[in-house]
Parts: sequence; structure tokens; C-alpha cells
Amino acid sequence: MKEPGRGGFDLPPVYKEDRDFVVKALNRGDVDYAALSRWQFPDEFLCFALETGFFDFVDRSYPTPRKKTEVPIWFLSHCQLILRLHLSGRYDQLNHFLSAGSILSRVGFNIGNPHLGFNGKNRSERKTAVNPDTVRKFFKDSDRNEIRNWYNESVQGWFRGKRAFDSQGIFILDQTHLVVPDNSNYEEAVIMPVDEHGQLYSGYDRLTDEQKKVLPRHPCYALSLLLNVNPGGDLFHIAGYEYGPGNEDELVQARRLLPDFCRVYRGTIRELIIDRGYIDGEFLGTMKRDHGVDVLIPLKSSMSSYQDAVAIAERQNAWERTEHVTDATGKLLKETFSQGVLAVDLWNECPVKLTIYVSKTKRWSTTHARYDEYTWVLGATKCYPSVQAAIDRYGMRAQIEEKNRQFKLGWEIGKFTSPAASLMESHICFTLLTYSLLQLYMRRQDLRDQTNRMMIQLQNEERMSGGAITVYSEDHYGVLSLREYSEILLQLDETAKRKILAMQTTPHGDMRRPE
Repeated sequence: MKEPGRGGFDLPPVYKEDRDFVVKALNRGDVDYAALSRWQFPDEFLCFALETGFFDFVDRSYPTPRKKTEVPIWFLSHCQLILRLHLSGRYDQLNHFLSAGSILSRVGFNIGNPHLGFNGKNRSERKTAVNPDTVRKFFKDSDRNEIRNWYNESVQGWFRGKRAFDSQGIFILDQTHLVVPDNSNYEEAVIMPVDEHGQLYSGYDRLTDEQKKVLPRHPCYALSLLLNVNPGGDLFHIAGYEYGPGNEDELVQARRLLPDFCRVYRGTIRELIIDRGYIDGEFLGTMKRDHGVDVLIPLKSSMSSYQDAVAIAERQNAWERTEHVTDATGKLLKETFSQGVLAVDLWNECPVKLTIYVSKTKRWSTTHARYDEYTWVLGATKCYPSVQAAIDRYGMRAQIEEKNRQFKLGWEIGKFTSPAASLMESHICFTLLTYSLLQLYMRRQDLRDQTNRMMIQLQNEERMSGGAITVYSEDHYGVLSLREYSEILLQLDETAKRKILAMQTTPHGDMRRPE
């Protein structure tokens, strides 16, 4: 027996394919729903969310702002996923997305009369079971901090239960900026030297004051993402986020995000890859000693520790070639020599020893008329098997740059449709959540197979018959060709015909058992 969610509403059933069962039911006229096949990926994905118990989890865990729930929380969160899958943040577009979705038309009869809504109070004609403004107000009234804590703790617990995290425990923490319109209603936005996409200008610290003055600046927010990755490059799970004014320092956000995550999910993070903005001896020591997390970080060239490490490496003179790039003709384009300086106390503020990896790189111009030479230094709280292993590990951080571009340009994570703090928070939260759910779906073959069967069956039937009808009876579904469906209807006895004729026709032309 299904248990109702917090609002007292049953979740829709997850249908299982049983064509023979459905054909027999159709011959008796005992079907619940019949629809022309028009499945798309959002329908398949939302079936996946149902099958994995995600909506049940949301219904019971989301920090609702309502004392009385008139629309089930699982359905409200479903609306958020619908918007993110269509790369939209506009709630006024929700009616179109809901009415166009096949999955909703097929499970809709389990949520009451869609023309009256969930609570039955609306007596006017409507196409969908909820008004978009109801969804918007629900998330606007949600507490922004509770939304963030829900994602960072409860949601990650659900993902952990689905084995979404990679066992090697490699994480990347990085900060990016989300540009917003120059509007005073964006209360915490701070004007920063970033381009229109929120990217910090390259070499900004090396520019003169006059050069800095002419650079365009934009109001923005700072967003830190904790990303779980794997060496294979096919995992990008967003394990947590922090969010604040555009000038909020990386370390400030890291100190809010990481300790709680490490406390709740101790042992999940084994290695943390970060950039120079997180350099702080106390922070590195806390991560290593208190949380058992090894950190890999590049040192700044202005640091005395950097200069000392380079001097030690020069004295050791144990360089090995770790990079060798040539063009099609065999001419050398780039070459790097590296070596390690093991377990040294170079940093007075850092209470743990660091293993240092020093690299010298030469990059030739295409004409080979000249080359640029630069030195770079990595510090780690662990000793990697080789210099190359440390360099390769840090190279994984380059993945986050492309992901940040995808979130901002592809997923439009910073394209807020309202300056209301809770709506911006829910926009970020559910964008990251939808992305991570998709990651889980694409990586877990066993979970994907459960939903793929339905999509593949539909596609095959449509190719063979030029059209298909999906018929539902109880908790089963079956796909029939238009010809086969028509032949069954023509051969029904009078009792079965009366049952079919009594079915209601939806606005989409589908048939539904009367309420």
C-alpha cells in the first residue's frame, strides 16, 4: 500500500510493461488511460525520478514553508525539474511545459481532477492541475538557507544511497561568478571586474591601475561548487554549493561548505583539488587533521614557500621530463621538466608537512622564433606515487572550467527571472539538482535500463506501425499499433464498448477513465 507524502497525497504509480495483461484488460474495457505515443526525453527522465523514489524523498524532506500542503511537494519539485529540463526559469511558461508532457497526461488521473486542481477549490477551467503562480509563490516563500542546507545535506544523503559518489573520493572546489542585471533589487550583487559571463579577467593582478579602470565591470554573485569527479572523466556530481555576494572570498564560502559536509559524510572526500584562491595554512591543516582530507593546491609565485621550493629543486637537480608536445612535422611545441621535494616544512602557518612538485615549462611559438618559459609549483598534503601522478591529478581541475561554462551558458544557472532571494536560491538549487540527477541516470546502467525499456519499446512500435497507442490498466502498460488497437475496439462486446465509450477525452485527445 502506498504511503501518502507530507501533504497527504499519494505519489503516482510507476507502471510496469505487461502487454498481455493490458490486451486482456482492453478486451474487457477495463483500461484506465489510452494515449497516442509522444514520449520525449523529459518524460523518460521523470519516469526515472519516480522509479528511483526521488519524488517520495522530496515529498518527505523538502523544508516546506506551508503549514497546510494543498499541492503535494513532489509535484511542486516536479515542476522545477520540468523547467530546468527545458532550460527555463520562467514560471509563466510552466503551463505549456506541463500540458505538453506525456508523463503528466499519463499519470495525471492519479492526482485528482486536473480541471479542479489538487485541492478541488478552483472551479474555473484549467489545462493543468496547478497554477504556475502557485508554484512560484511556494518557492518564493521557502527559506533560502533551508533550501541550501536541504541540497547540501538531505539531497546528498539520497544520492549517496544511490551510489552516486565515486569511491576514490576525488573532489574539486571552485568559485565562479553569476552576472545579473544592473538592478538595485539584486540586493547582495556586487560590481566586480568580470566579463559578461562572470569570468575574471586573465592576468588582472598584473595590470596597472589605469588598465584596470577601463575594464568593464558587472554586478554579480559568487557561487562555489563542490564537484565529485573521477579519473575517467565521466562523473561530475555536484555534492554541494555555497552562494553569496560577488566579492565574497573563496575561503569564506569553503569554510561554510566543507566542514559540514565532512562531518555529515565523513570519509566521502579523500582528496580535494583547489586553486590558489584557497591558499591558507590553517585551512589546509584543518582539512587534513580534522577531516582526513588530502589537499592539492598550486602555490603563488609571490610566496616565499614557492621561492624556497624552486631553490631546493634547483639544488636537487633531479628533473624528469613530464610533458613533450610536437606538431605534425615533429617540431617541439611544449616541454615540461618536473621533480618532487618530499615532506618539507616550507609554510609556517601550515601545521602539516607538504610534498612539493616543481615544474618548468617551455612553450614555443608557431614560428619557433621564441619561447615562453614559466615555473609552477604544486603543494600536496600527501605524497603521490610519482611527479606525473600529481600533475595528472591537478590536471583534472581543468574539467571544472568547462563545467562552469556549461552551467552559465548552457544551463543558464545565473539567468534569474526574479531578484527575490528565495527564487534565485531555488533556481540554483534545482538547476544543480537536475544536472546531478541526469548524471546519475546516465552513469547507472541498472537504473537507466528500468526506464529505457519503455522508451525503446515505444520507438520500435512507432517505426514498425507508423504510430502507436500506449494503454494503461491498473499498474501495467502496453504499447499497441494503431491497427491492432482499432481491431480490438471493433471486436469488443457490448459491455466492454459501454465502458470505453464512457471514458473521458482529455484536451490532448487521449482517453481517461472517468473520476
